[in-house]
Amino acid sequence: MIFELISDKEKAAKPPKARTERFDFNAVEGSTVCYHQPLYQAPLSRLQSAIYAGVSLGALKGRYYKIQSNGGYLHQHYPAGEYYKIAFRMMRNNVHTIGLAKGEIQNYQAAIEDIYYTRKEVLPNGQAKLSFDKEIYQLRASLTTYIFSVRATLDTISSIFPTIYGPKIGQHISFNGLIKHILSGKCQIKDPVLVKFLSDEMEWFTLLKDVRDYLAHFGAINFSLKEGNCGALYIEMFRGIEVNAFVEAVDIGFSRLLKFLDEHCPNVIDSL
Repeated sequence: MIFELISDKEKAAKPPKARTERFDFNAVEGSTVCYHQPLYQAPLSRLQSAIYAGVSLGALKGRYYKIQSNGGYLHQHYPAGEYYKIAFRMMRNNVHTIGLAKGEIQNYQAAIEDIYYTRKEVLPNGQAKLSFDKEIYQLRASLTTYIFSVRATLDTISSIFPTIYGPKIGQHISFNGLIKHILSGKCQIKDPVLVKFLSDEMEWFTLLKDVRDYLAHFGAINFSLKEGNCGALYIEMFRGIEVNAFVEAVDIGFSRLLKFLDEHCPNVIDSL
């Protein structure tokens, strides 16, 4: 993806050169249907208010964000000072998706446990055997949605850092890349409080990144069901990583990060 901050509006608006082999999608004819959905509380609400009321947007005046996919199918541009509104809307939608996925993970685990307690068979060797319909597939889909939605929210957060700190911090569409840049010592923006938090409080992100990278590049989650000595059922997503423990670790860390950013970054904006 291209995420570029430029001063030339025409350059930002210019679509990529058409490739002869690309698919040609025709626009759907007809009138647009208006629809309504509930507005759930936005994450980082204090930060959003601080951006709106602060002076940090002044550094982006007269500039534009060009967002373009590598293959050229997707192309958008926005006034740089307006982009944060779009980013916060995307974060709000993703955080709501994360909440829905967490609920589904709990529900499908409960369904699997119910099958274990009510329909378990015992093989001649004493091993428990279960037969499922779609519960395992549903749990896998919900867990994958959770993982990728958390990561997408983090990447969107990284894209608003120029709005908070100014253009000198650079443009980032990868949260992992942003962390590496800030901790490398090459970052022109010095924020010891941010550096300390990213150094001390991000092990959950390493866990999330490892799992997400494996799923994106190598394969799907292959659950292991284990019967504990007390008769309880445990569901592992990878060897030694139980589903509930993984979600709890990521969820606590993600919530702490949002809380930190919502408390610290408004102070950064106020100090500009």
